[in-house]
Amino acid sequence: MSKYEPLREHLARLEDVVWAAKLNEVEEIIGSNLPKSAREHRTWWANSGGSLVHQNAWLDAGWRVERTDLMRDVIVFRRLRIGGTSIAGHADRNLNSHKAPQKLAAKRLAREMAALRQPTTVTLRSEWTALGDVQATPCSNPAIPHEGGVVRFASMDGEGVRTIIVSAPCVHEVYRGIRLEMRDVESGEERKVGTLLMEKTGFDPKAPLECDLVRSGNAWLLTDGRGRKANLDEQSERHLVARLLYLQELQAGRKSTLMLR
Repeated sequence: MSKYEPLREHLARLEDVVWAAKLNEVEEIIGSNLPKSAREHRTWWANSGGSLVHQNAWLDAGWRVERTDLMRDVIVFRRLRIGGTSIAGHADRNLNSHKAPQKLAAKRLAREMAALRQPTTVTLRSEWTALGDVQATPCSNPAIPHEGGVVRFASMDGEGVRTIIVSAPCVHEVYRGIRLEMRDVESGEERKVGTLLMEKTGFDPKAPLECDLVRSGNAWLLTDGRGRKANLDEQSERHLVARLLYLQELQAGRKSTLMLR
């Protein structure tokens, strides 16, 4: 069996008309590294077929390579035909569904689950907005929104930097809370979030504290080559962005804390 057979099977199961694949996704599907020429030469991704077993993998599945972007490691496949794919099977299943609906449903579910179990790559692209020193930046600063976002506070921790990533339904509320705590201003409920944040991190309220922000419009979620702006006013998406940014802090070797609100 050709090592590219898993790629043919993957394409045959897809319901989409277009699939933008990263090269590392293709490698995960076939279970081995692509040859060097696949990353350097567009001709490797031609649609000639014949004795080229790797090209036959997508051609036999009813697909062709529409575009290559080797600078970004992206290959765009487009469906050529319906026959021979999972879409083509729908008509036959509908004709026979009255005979054994449960059995047919189980088979269809098994096929769908095979596609669902394929490796998935979720990527976050985000841009930090620097708010600067909390002591020096007032709450009235127009860059501090009264909407959802992800906030990062950072302070020195010995020779390194310690951070906390906060998923905030209202950025202004979180920022005001930490500023009141640092300035030791009695303000009832407004200060509580700052007190909790200091307790979680062990930050010294007298030490310099920097603040950065990922606001609405500055975060994109990409799944298997398809992306959209993250809605930071929606709790589950905001929490996901915060978790990904928190993991980035850990991978960078920084001590960090995650706070979901």
